[in-house]
Amino acid sequence: MRSAREPAARQMRTGNDRKGQGSLSESVARSLGRRIVSGQYEPGDTLPTEPQIQEEFGVSRTAVREAIRVLSAKGLTVSRPKIGTRVRPKVDWAMLDPDVLRWHLEQNPGDDFIHALFEMREIIEPAAAARAAERATEEELVILGRAMDGIQNEPRGSDAQIQADIAFHMALLEASRNPLLRSVGAMIRSALEITFTLGWRTIMGGDAVLQHRAVYDAVREKDPEEAFLAMRRLLRNSKGNVFDAIWITRNEGETAS
Repeated sequence: MRSAREPAARQMRTGNDRKGQGSLSESVARSLGRRIVSGQYEPGDTLPTEPQIQEEFGVSRTAVREAIRVLSAKGLTVSRPKIGTRVRPKVDWAMLDPDVLRWHLEQNPGDDFIHALFEMREIIEPAAAARAAERATEEELVILGRAMDGIQNEPRGSDAQIQADIAFHMALLEASRNPLLRSVGAMIRSALEITFTLGWRTIMGGDAVLQHRAVYDAVREKDPEEAFLAMRRLLRNSKGNVFDAIWITRNEGETAS
């Protein structure tokens, strides 16, 4: 147990000289949050005490308390006098919180979580694409076209291509002219970035570019029905690519071990 704690403590102490109290508390919250979503701390479990967390991460009591407040605000924990801080049931977690989504995806998420993520996207994004086909302004079409050019022309799997892919999907949500859909885009952006990185760098090929182009053409031609169907095809193909990438990663891990 001691050896598992030492790297975290060293990392925090190294950062003490250059990071403010807020950054330290965020780092503690991130480490504990990852442990919660990965199942190291399960619902009902009590987290280590404040002194134990202070010792592990080399931070002040103030930083620990602020980190716990962050986790509580995201629905992950609840603190009670004389009981301590406990992990809340998963149903209480703020699953669309950008940090909670990112922590899930960074901890080798299970198949069920990936299925749920793409199911959510399949509910939201085809409808958003259809609304964009009806409502997009000329300026928004220019932004969407610029993102499409990046997807098509930037080096495969590069950061520039991944950022173009994110910009494409964010532009569609923006062009839906629905403020609630735009808010969803802001919440899931971190999840999209991680899944896009995984997909583009391992599996996705020319078919993904063509599917993005089909969505773009449908929106530009103001064809909501085709935009809906094209986005649904794109997402289903993307889901398959991500699962292929996960399978490759797991297989490489098993081979290495």
